[in-house]
Amino acid sequence: MVWILLAVAILFFTSTLLIVKTFKKNQQAQEDIEYLKSRVGLVNQYQANVKRHKTCHWCALGAFIGPKNEKEINANRQFLMNAGFREDHHLGAYFFIKYALVLSSLVVMLMLWSWFQVSPVVAILVPLAFLLLPERVLIFWGNTRLNKVNIALPDFLDMANICMSAGLSYLEAIKRVSKELESTFPEICYEFNFLIEQIKIGVPRQEALKQFAQRNPSKDIQDLVQMLIQNEKLGSPISTALNEFSRRMYQKRESAMEEKAAKTSAKMAIVILPFLMLPYFMLMLGEKIVMLGRNF
Repeated sequence: MVWILLAVAILFFTSTLLIVKTFKKNQQAQEDIEYLKSRVGLVNQYQANVKRHKTCHWCALGAFIGPKNEKEINANRQFLMNAGFREDHHLGAYFFIKYALVLSSLVVMLMLWSWFQVSPVVAILVPLAFLLLPERVLIFWGNTRLNKVNIALPDFLDMANICMSAGLSYLEAIKRVSKELESTFPEICYEFNFLIEQIKIGVPRQEALKQFAQRNPSKDIQDLVQMLIQNEKLGSPISTALNEFSRRMYQKRESAMEEKAAKTSAKMAIVILPFLMLPYFMLMLGEKIVMLGRNF
């Protein structure tokens, strides 16, 4: 009787184990299918965007009339990337807008010079200003966006560290935090979402991180990417490294604020000193003037 019960128990355990393994195998196969579908969907979306922007005729015209020097093209592309414009057609659109502004301002100034006798110097300086203005605007937008990314980075990493402490991987934590902070810090959330999409469509993780640093050429982002690549090579805990990195960023900002506060008194003294000295000189001169008046 005991042998029969033992055989039944072993048979029940074996069948249960086989059923669980079968369900687990089917679940893993379904997850692989969904992952491939997501990757195929992202690739199809990327191809659709490329096909749509290939029909942008004025972008193609801007790329045709733009400079052919590779160094200048790379510099303008970097300015566009810093400002958040990273598509291929954005470069052609930038050159088209730039030269269209120059040509339009030149035509307008020639008309004003011929009809209203505007100074020829002004007629030359205005098109030159429009030639330099788009680049200055791009640099300003890029610095503004990078500043917003740097301001939001410590809070973003702290929330990602909390998600990783709850059991999520660092990519899933970044995805979750990007979703939560999208309305508060849209610039940094867009950058991290773009990083995750690159990894999903098959870009190697280290290469995606390097491109992330190239799109955001700030000191904090460069240090973060270097730290993530180093931790991935060595296999050390990323949550501990992120916590230490965010703590160093807070300390750096605190020291910078203390330094600015220490310089404030000297700067205020330069501004306040004339207003303090003026009444003092008035009192001194007033006394002398009164004494001179009494002598006469």
